[in-house]
Amino acid sequence: MKVLLAEDDPATRRVLEKAVRGFGHEVVATANGCEAWDRFLEGDFNFVITDWMMPECDGLELCRRIRKFEHPSYVYLIMATSNSGREDLITGMDAGADEFIVKPINHRELQARMRAAERILNLQRELKDKNQQLEEMNTRLQRLSRMDALMQVGNRLAFEEKIAEFHARALRYGSPYGVVMSDVDHFKSYNDTHGHPAGDEVLRRVARAIGSCLRASDGAFRYGGEEIVVLLPEQTIREAEMIAARLRATVESLQLRRSAGEASGCVTISCGVAASPMHGHQPDAWETVIGWADQALYRAKAAGRNRVELADAHLEVPVA
Repeated sequence: MKVLLAEDDPATRRVLEKAVRGFGHEVVATANGCEAWDRFLEGDFNFVITDWMMPECDGLELCRRIRKFEHPSYVYLIMATSNSGREDLITGMDAGADEFIVKPINHRELQARMRAAERILNLQRELKDKNQQLEEMNTRLQRLSRMDALMQVGNRLAFEEKIAEFHARALRYGSPYGVVMSDVDHFKSYNDTHGHPAGDEVLRRVARAIGSCLRASDGAFRYGGEEIVVLLPEQTIREAEMIAARLRATVESLQLRRSAGEASGCVTISCGVAASPMHGHQPDAWETVIGWADQALYRAKAAGRNRVELADAHLEVPVA
């Protein structure tokens, strides 16, 4: 351990420093509480031995300062004192001391107390490491709980959380956002022809292609089946339309053949585009915006697929 020693008596300080070094620890010795505090701020100490009575800054004040300081790990404090009364011990504990040792200090007693303190510090360090591992695991689980395992994009839960956030911002600040609802064309027939493993691979590749077209602030989510919905913060419907056109062209450029015998039969997507606000209309619920986008996607499918259609805000979509 790296030990900070605060003792104003030179002879006692030298004896203690030699003894603690003999126990196998690194020691930084100081002559008073102020000097000890300065060294504490400069170094990485989690073990301090301090005298109670010192000029300028006594052991009580040093303990109080250390306890108020936001140290990354626990600091164990042993106070050396000639005062062994109950009230003195209570005062020292209130200041933050963990342990007391009465002067003149018995070296074997000091070594025993330091060993006990070292075990406590090691346990606290292990607990801190385990807590950190648990936090990292919880963060990973939280991320996985919002990720679609197949497409490796956000799932329905992640989508609903994000669009609710975007819509609340739109209602409060007027910040626009765009929505692109996309669907893989003729996917059922592709699955029937090539099998589900090949269909899963197509979905993965389509999702990667869509993700490659988006900004860091955008989000892609599996809405259901082979549908992927894209959220575009700070985008109007015309800006969202341009992004949707890029998504459609990028997927088509993959040249994923629906059938080995078809020269032009590639996997494509159809897109329906909506935004909030749209044509001056700001709906109360985000479900309305999704309804607009879904309506536009239906029209893209009906018009021949592999195309982008814009929603018509004047056609109200009831919220379920």
